[in-house]
Amino acid sequence: MKKAYFGIILVLALSLALFVGCKKAPTEEKSPLEKRVSTYHDAVYVGGNDDFTVSFITGEGEKLIVIDGEVGDLAPFATLTVTPLSASLFNNAYSYLLKGENGEKTGELTKDVIGAFFTAEVAGAKEIGKILSVAIRAEGVSEIEVTLADKLDGALTWKEILAIAGEELKDAIAAESDTGNLEREIYVKLVNALSAEDAPYYYYVSFIKSPSDYWALLLDPVTGKVISKKV
Repeated sequence: MKKAYFGIILVLALSLALFVGCKKAPTEEKSPLEKRVSTYHDAVYVGGNDDFTVSFITGEGEKLIVIDGEVGDLAPFATLTVTPLSASLFNNAYSYLLKGENGEKTGELTKDVIGAFFTAEVAGAKEIGKILSVAIRAEGVSEIEVTLADKLDGALTWKEILAIAGEELKDAIAAESDTGNLEREIYVKLVNALSAEDAPYYYYVSFIKSPSDYWALLLDPVTGKVISKKV
């Protein structure tokens, strides 16, 4: 009798363990504003030397980019951009070796249609952890390594900045979303003045209904202070 009783308890315990083990981890609930985000940056690495400037930006964006106020299907991106700084360097075919704390990724760089820079989408970039540098390679040319630094180190996250932007624009949001549906898509990007060397970076948050109808904020990435606003 004791053996039978013990057997029943064991079966129940195993069943409970299997049930718990099969339960999915709860997914983080998005805020109403987060549900309207169609593009965000979560890392912006930059670097350069006398030969190249380099950026490596990760985040998520719409698979099909249409500026229409709607949020389409999102997909992760990890875009490496290499810009030569002398005319002679534009004539090469380049590959890259992206180095992270936990590994490396390699691939080919493709010249953009205008021919002003080279780009690559790096699959599985999150697997190699924090990015350290990128080596740029071309046949017959010495390998050039560029150290990269994340401009979002020590900064607020895109979600924290979005919450600040939402508070700053709460009156405009309330006026447009009395039904509970804000008909705007939101971009949260880290940007700088590309024409100015070592220009400071800011979060740019835009609430877009159409190319001509949008609200925009420029915010300090560390403090969240609003630098400028257009509504």
